Amino acid sequence: MNSPCRLLVVDDDPMVREAYRIFFARNAGYQVVGEARDGNEAVQAWRTHRPDVTLMDLQMPEKSGVDATREICGQWPEACVVALTTFGTREYIVAALRAGASGYLLKDAGGPALIAGIQQALAGEMPLSAAVRRELVSNVLDTPEPTRQTPPDPGLAPREKELLRWLAQGLTNQQIGAKMFVSEGTVKQYLSHIGDKMGLKSRTQILVRAIQLGIVDPTEMDPVTGR
Repeated sequence: MNSPCRLLVVDDDPMVREAYRIFFARNAGYQVVGEARDGNEAVQAWRTHRPDVTLMDLQMPEKSGVDATREICGQWPEACVVALTTFGTREYIVAALRAGASGYLLKDAGGPALIAGIQQALAGEMPLSAAVRRELVSNVLDTPEPTRQTPPDPGLAPREKELLRWLAQGLTNQQIGAKMFVSEGTVKQYLSHIGDKMGLKSRTQILVRAIQLGIVDPTEMDPVTGR
């Protein structure tokens, strides 16, 4: 029997923490092993519990979720921190991802999306709410042309470009593999090779670079899912 996913919940609202506690208690395979009310407590709680995934609110007293994420990921590079917040503005998104967050979800995404996001984070992917993905794309497109430098062509193969177009649709590695008729492991290898060619590690950075290079057309993203 597989061990449950061990979660640390960080939020300054006790009702929110209780809601998460109840939600995960009803979902087999998940266990809330610790809670924290602010960024300082989050760092200490991570040190104590070493959770599989940390769900991190961003705006909290004493120390913000962004600062806590930066400290946790700085001390423990293996940490998996997913921002879970009501703030979907560009400023918060960029700050959290730069601090080392493994994903960025909005609290109104709903239970199924939260579970899916946690699974994606555990698989080494970067879960992003549809609105967050749109905001990141907008950030690229809104940058004035004179200040937006086009990166050099990394020399991607046709199959690598195809993978990037599926990535822009918000598909998981497993879903991309099904579309391309390859294994999930092969998809991971493709992504690793693409990242090496681009000099990037993050899936989001890779996606943004693909938009900058014109490999991905954001106007063709799925209008239903927003991805």
